[in-house]
Amino acid sequence: MKVNVTDQNPALVSLIHNFAQQIPLDANFFIPFDRSNTVKGSMAITFSAFKKYWLDPLFVTFPYLSIHASVFNELVSGESKKYAENRRDQGNLIVMDDSEFDTNKEVYRKSVEKVIAAHTAYEPELDNADDRGEVKSLAYIATKPLNFFASHDSRALRLLESPIKEKIGLASVGAIEIYELLYYLRRMEMVEPDKVNGLKMMYKYLYCLTKKEKENNPQWGDFYQLMDNLYKSEIIKSTGKPTPYSPYN
Repeated sequence: MKVNVTDQNPALVSLIHNFAQQIPLDANFFIPFDRSNTVKGSMAITFSAFKKYWLDPLFVTFPYLSIHASVFNELVSGESKKYAENRRDQGNLIVMDDSEFDTNKEVYRKSVEKVIAAHTAYEPELDNADDRGEVKSLAYIATKPLNFFASHDSRALRLLESPIKEKIGLASVGAIEIYELLYYLRRMEMVEPDKVNGLKMMYKYLYCLTKKEKENNPQWGDFYQLMDNLYKSEIIKSTGKPTPYSPYN
């Protein structure tokens, strides 16, 4: 995937100014990254490292992380599902359920779901698994309404970055990508100093692993500086920042 270090993302700017917003997550935020089948010589990231360098810092930083019920049910991996269940049971993870909506809103949600689904492989009448989690998440977000969808799914991201989003009920919904949250966690000092290299490792694994990716995307140091060029002024102005990591917290 291409890293955008030339244009501000309004969704990330909004999050910088108020970190305590509800952030719906896609299933791929809970499943350890594994490119071993597509990139020769690479190995999957273990759940232990994934939890330490990615999931735990996310939950320490953001108080209103959420996941749609259909996405929650997609978590078939034992460790990922158990982690999400524990976070839900501890009150750290909101499970978004369509049954929350009254009759009128449910009619609207279904109409939005149908329009979004037409641009994906999901067919509401069949309720097939393809793109189901992304479509139902986006339909819920549009109905609620919420501001973001955090995803690493290329189809969902393309929809949210496409001009057609205006026509399918997603005009006010922004996309948040993993690299943007890796920058945010580092910039806001939300991880212990010895875990900063873990964020760097995640970035390299997702965005700078192949020859083409290394040509298209900046290395971590340059990435961090370029992102700072885009967002540092917003961070300085922000009054809605999380409390940074401190050994005395």
